[in-house]
Amino acid sequence: MSYAADLDLSGRTLLVTGAATGIGAACARGASARGARVIGVDLDGAGLADQELAESHVLDASSLAAVQEVERVVGPVDLLVNAAGNSSPKAFLELTLDDWNAALESHVKSTWNVCRTFVPGMVERRDGRIVNIASVAGKRGGGILGRAAYASAKAAVNGLTKSIARECAQFGVRANAVNPGVTDTRRIEPLKADPERWAQVMAAVPLGRAAHPDEIAAAVLFLLSDASRYVTGETMNVDGGIALE
Repeated sequence: MSYAADLDLSGRTLLVTGAATGIGAACARGASARGARVIGVDLDGAGLADQELAESHVLDASSLAAVQEVERVVGPVDLLVNAAGNSSPKAFLELTLDDWNAALESHVKSTWNVCRTFVPGMVERRDGRIVNIASVAGKRGGGILGRAAYASAKAAVNGLTKSIARECAQFGVRANAVNPGVTDTRRIEPLKADPERWAQVMAAVPLGRAAHPDEIAAAVLFLLSDASRYVTGETMNVDGGIALE
């Protein structure tokens, strides 16, 4: 079988959280182009309407009941991409408990809700692929890409991903995470608006530019495909070299 055939997702059903914009939207577009039936989930109904998806649902993935209702409606799902999440720019000494809880709800609880709802079906069918969008901030302890709450939440996403990979490999279910660096989405608009600050950010990126969301999606689509059939538990940096050690 050819590598191109391995990348094909025809006959697969993918659910993407955070599908309205940015990396989630890029993953949804790329999977659709490769033949998958794509179900988009997001709080942003207008953004979802702009995407050409097989199906979409406006909901907060941090609500387990809402996610379970989607599972009841859409049926079996082969592939998951968890890309939903907020930003959290406050430094540790400025954080409130509400800030901390909001970050964990948005990133960790939403990922857990979706995986806990859909992975049992994958286990039963002995087949499934999960890609969680974390961040290089979760490996570096924050910095230019997000501070304490965001970095902690994304580190937890990486840990959850590895745990699912370890526990579910025996059932034919693979789980990986992608750690983007600076990516050209609406989240970095405030940085780009400040030329001095933006220059500092770019100086920290060895490749010297922000990623396009499609470049992050390319790694995600590889991990969803048969081309990565022997990869699980990986937390892959797609960051232009920021996390080089």
